[in-house]
Amino acid sequence: MTGFVLVKRISKSYIFVVLLLYTCVTYRMLEYVFQDIAQTGASIKNYRFDEKFEIQLENVTFLINKLLHKRNNLNSGDYSLLKLLREHNIKSEVDIEPVLLNEDYVVSGAYPIKKRVYTPKSKYIVNCKNIYEIDLKRKIGHGVSKQTLLGDFRGMPVAVKMVTRHQREVRHCIEKLNHSDTEFLSHRAKCFMFSNMKLMKEILMLEQLSHSGFIKLLGYCVRNEESDTMDLSERGVISVYELGTRISVYNLQTLTWRERIQHSLHLARFLYYLEFSPLGSLRIRDFKEEHFLMINGTLKMIDLDDVDNLEPSCSVYVNEVEHGNITFESQSNGCDFAIPCHKGLCVGFNAKQNMKFMYKLFFNVLICPTAFPNSLSSDIRNVLERLDGNRISASELIAIFYKLSAFDN
Repeated sequence: MTGFVLVKRISKSYIFVVLLLYTCVTYRMLEYVFQDIAQTGASIKNYRFDEKFEIQLENVTFLINKLLHKRNNLNSGDYSLLKLLREHNIKSEVDIEPVLLNEDYVVSGAYPIKKRVYTPKSKYIVNCKNIYEIDLKRKIGHGVSKQTLLGDFRGMPVAVKMVTRHQREVRHCIEKLNHSDTEFLSHRAKCFMFSNMKLMKEILMLEQLSHSGFIKLLGYCVRNEESDTMDLSERGVISVYELGTRISVYNLQTLTWRERIQHSLHLARFLYYLEFSPLGSLRIRDFKEEHFLMINGTLKMIDLDDVDNLEPSCSVYVNEVEHGNITFESQSNGCDFAIPCHKGLCVGFNAKQNMKFMYKLFFNVLICPTAFPNSLSSDIRNVLERLDGNRISASELIAIFYKLSAFDN
């Protein structure tokens, strides 16, 4: 421990020496300049250093670079010492994670010094540098615009999404083109643009969203718009995800009542996150069974290209009442779920819509009263009635399911 602290102090002392030398040199420079101005009347603007001073300045620069080089070597020793301390379970006063360093050399004068560039660790294990290591096995799924393939990355099974010419959107666009057209290739490339944009949207959304209800993005690579090759080292837009298993909603009926409550609690928390996400209130437009997987015992959403944060628009008008008395009654037009129109938007619609489809797809099966102990049946029926009428919020559901999860029969 004492050695580690000593190294840190020595490193700081080098910084002090460098700053002191720099201050002294600056002071001497100003002194020479003002002496010459007083003697010759030369202006500061036109002043040039003489040859003698340039030699002195070069010598000082050499000394500063040498000190910086020694300081860099001490920094390297810091991380080596820190690693050694941790290997022996000795806690240091400065308990930090070692930072990945890229080394480069900068030549200043005649002495090369080492520049240490601090590069933050990436949160993804797959990127453009290593994506070629993925061994594609077979197709495991597809949608209107994307195709999903099973891959193996360093012994770990992964799901790889990409746009291919076999997907419906791209295929129909290509079929409409005139193959004899001199610009056929450029027009053909445009057929991939919209689908690639949807894949890019999914990547960008997962970059900004963080919840266990979304599939985990393991990495991605965006190089260009190339979408014909299956060679991952050349392909334009690729995303890589954790691998899950398909679910059948009715297979959830085989779960115990406690497992049902845990899944319901997880989905309620997911709905709450969608309502108050960093991107605003999100709506899942394409809510269906195929867009969810079971991953490590957790239901996760795998398709985000049809997710947005746009609440429906609405209008407000004034209603005139008869009998000569005019009252101004604000009425909303265009909002479902009896939501009032607020500044031209149906604020709260997205949350209601998500709750409606989550109930139809999952809650209606997971919280079947007959699967629960008799002492909980009345509470479960009450929740189902409120869900059926869309008269319950995600926060209320979380509180109810949390209480039920603690029930001891």
